[in-house]
Amino acid sequence: MIRHKKFARMLAVMLICYVLFNFCVWHLYTNRLVNDAGCVGGDLTRMGYITGSKMCRQQQDDLPLRHLERDEYRGEPVDVLTIGDSFSNGGGGGRNTYYQDYLASLNGFTVLNIPEYKDIDRVSTMSLLNNNGFLDRIKPKYVLIECSEKQCLEGLPENVDFEKSIPEQELNNYQTVSFAPAAPKDRQLMDFFSEANFKLVRNCILYNFSDNAYGGKVYKAKLDRPLFSVETPDTLLFFSGDIQYRKKTPARIAKLNAALNTLHDRLAEKGIRLYFMPCVDKYNLYSDYIVENRHPRSIFFEELRKLPKRYQYVDTKSILLGELEKGEKDIYYADDTHWSWKASEKVFKTVRFQGI
Repeated sequence: MIRHKKFARMLAVMLICYVLFNFCVWHLYTNRLVNDAGCVGGDLTRMGYITGSKMCRQQQDDLPLRHLERDEYRGEPVDVLTIGDSFSNGGGGGRNTYYQDYLASLNGFTVLNIPEYKDIDRVSTMSLLNNNGFLDRIKPKYVLIECSEKQCLEGLPENVDFEKSIPEQELNNYQTVSFAPAAPKDRQLMDFFSEANFKLVRNCILYNFSDNAYGGKVYKAKLDRPLFSVETPDTLLFFSGDIQYRKKTPARIAKLNAALNTLHDRLAEKGIRLYFMPCVDKYNLYSDYIVENRHPRSIFFEELRKLPKRYQYVDTKSILLGELEKGEKDIYYADDTHWSWKASEKVFKTVRFQGI
């Protein structure tokens, strides 16, 4: 009987400890981290279960002009046509999340953003739209192709077929890629007894010994100065893809540059100016400020700068590094792979749009 009572007490103590553990970790850390709980943040803190870097932000649009999405277009004249990945499609959230709104407001432009087609790279997409009459119909003065640095070479064919044409209606039947972030209400909320509590404690320990908690998708690094307005302002979080997508060889970069030059020539025949804007990866932008950085450096922007261009090149790394050198904080969101409104504003205050 005594033995059973001891076992019952031990079981009760273990259960109480389990409940208290979950209660404390959940209410002090996890709930605010993985559920938005009145504070919408980015994906990196959720993916890595990392505290101290979450940046609260609400959707806010305070610019005088807004861009148009494809389903909003009603045939009005268009100054700039944009296509790109999540940077072009509001992936970062927060204040003036679309860089196109700065492009429109600072230049007085009408800007139309179109989605990417699945399995068709952006250069080929613009060539197809040029050949099938779409560009003739909307008559843009400029075309801007955007890509996050890590994705600029992904999907680019060995040889772009600049003669190929797919009728506009048929092309519209192709599946498009959606980059819109999930709304907070659409995310599956975690509850009190969540494995996230244990993952948070585990990663809190593991990040002391490994900058990606031994195999995680989120890397954590120490900066030599505070560059974010968060609880841990000198901590850099970045996605594993920033250092794992290592296909940025000089030959592949030269192939991309050649394809862009050819596309520029084709568009110039119709009086359209081509702009190419690779968005510097977060790791690449902040790499010089990482304490004892052991990861390889990107060569993408350095190689691309060397090459002869007929298109207009938007060197986001050079522009935004200048801001970091001034000590500007929050160029990128601390908890996200996307840049903030500060970057969008600086880029389009720097880049001027000119005719052919």
